[in-house]
Parts: sequence; structure tokens; C-alpha cells
Amino acid sequence: MTLAEFRQVYPEDAFIVSSGKTFLYRYYKNPEARATLVLLTGGIGLSDLFYRHFDRFSRDFSVLTFDYQIPFADNGEFADAVVELLHSLREKVWLVGQSLGGVVAQIIAQRHPDVVEGLVLSNTCSLSGSMSEAGYRDLMRILEGQQKFRKWLSILPFSVIKQIMKWMVLKNTTEDFTPEEKAGIKEMCDSMLELLTKPYEAHMIDFLIDAKHYLDLTRDDFATWEGRVLLILSRDDTTFTPACKYDLINLMPNPTVVERLTGGHLALMVRLEDYIDLVTEFIKTRSD
Repeated sequence: MTLAEFRQVYPEDAFIVSSGKTFLYRYYKNPEARATLVLLTGGIGLSDLFYRHFDRFSRDFSVLTFDYQIPFADNGEFADAVVELLHSLREKVWLVGQSLGGVVAQIIAQRHPDVVEGLVLSNTCSLSGSMSEAGYRDLMRILEGQQKFRKWLSILPFSVIKQIMKWMVLKNTTEDFTPEEKAGIKEMCDSMLELLTKPYEAHMIDFLIDAKHYLDLTRDDFATWEGRVLLILSRDDTTFTPACKYDLINLMPNPTVVERLTGGHLALMVRLEDYIDLVTEFIKTRSD
């Protein structure tokens, strides 16, 4: 399925939240599914990055996804809008978040535990209020890097910014990628950057930096989902340090931790079928 075909099969819909703002989303209701997945994309913020995942997951689950939209300026407002949508759809969901999406998932779960069945977080970090000194330092370095990138965005032509972003993505390819896998990542990167606008990229940087205002989560916040948290933390992912991953494991109650999925930060893209199988088996055994 191409991206264009995906958009035809799963058209975008709109929901008006209580503030009067419009929330755009894609939703497939599988009449035979026993669980619903919310796919939360990473830092580029474009949910179409997961279009192949959406289509594959739709065989076994109901699926919902959306961008991190500009009208919702911070993570708290966005999380509240997501939950209004879930209430309107009468859905209780599994939050499936990659990278920044894993951060967003934690915020949604902490603020609105009533709509969450469990969490699947891949190659991300924690928002623990008691994270290690090393984990906090490493996370602050990431956020400081984003603040610098925000300055570049205001100075450099956006065409140059896109080339920098493309380089940042492609440098995460690892030596064991096949030529076909590398070509697939490049094709997906080109497709997403073609859709990306300068205002949206500025919003996404601000949205990511805003996460530092939620560094107060505790293990008790996630106690409800003991045994219902899957952490996919690739050993060859260098975006988040071992300290960041250690803090995430410690924040979650009795999580299932999988480190064998290779492909660096892009493991769920490169090893799509392995990722789908891991997530599907985990959720199905806890939904039947």
C-alpha cells in the first residue's frame, strides 16, 4: 500500500473539542477486535510515518492515529484533547508510542488513566521525577540540542533545515541494514519531509521542549498497568542513552523489556514485521 492509497482507505476525520478547536485524526474500527491501539509517532510529528503500521495493525485491532497539531500548544492541552476524542469514540486504548510518542503516552496515561488499557513504548525515555543524575543530564542534553535547532530554524532556509533533518535520520542507519532497508528509510524520510512545513517543525520543537514541564511522574502513576507495559528498547539505539532507558524501566511497574529488536532508533520501521508481531502478541495475550 502506498501513502496515497492509505489516505484513501483510511480518510482523515475531524472532531471539535470542548474549547472549540478542531482535532484531526484517522480511525479504523475493526468489528472483530478486542483492543484499540493509539499510534503515537516520534519527533517529526507526522502520523503518516506510521501508515504501514496502521494498515498492518488494523488486521487485528481497531487503530487510531493523529499528528501533534499546532492548535494544541503544549502536551497537557494535547493530551486532554486526545481524551475528549477517545470519550466521544467510546474507546479505552493501548497507547503505542515511539520516541517522543512514548513521552506523550506517559503524559496521557498519567493525566487520564481511565482511558488507558496499557502501554507499548519503544526507544524513548522516562518523565520520572526521581530519574538518575546521568539520565537527567542526558535528557537535558537532548532538549538543549532542540533549543539550538530552534534557533537554526529561525535563521536558515527551510530547505537547508530539511537536509539537516534528513542527515540526522539517515545517520541512524546501522551497519547491518540491507541496501533495501536503507533505501526504504530514505524513501520514507523524503516523503515525510515533503509534507513538513516550517511552522509545523517550529511547533514540534516547542512541543518536545515542553515535555520538561512534566518531569514529576512516579511509579505509582503507572501502578494500574502492572504487567501491561511493553518496553522495546533496542540495544543499538543511540538517541536515548542507557541511563535514559534504565530510568524508564524503573518508572514502570513490572514491565516486559525487549532489547533484541535491532535497527537503532528506527528499529520499528526497519524491522516492521518483527515489531508488529511483538506488539500484537503482547496485547492479544492481555486482551483475550
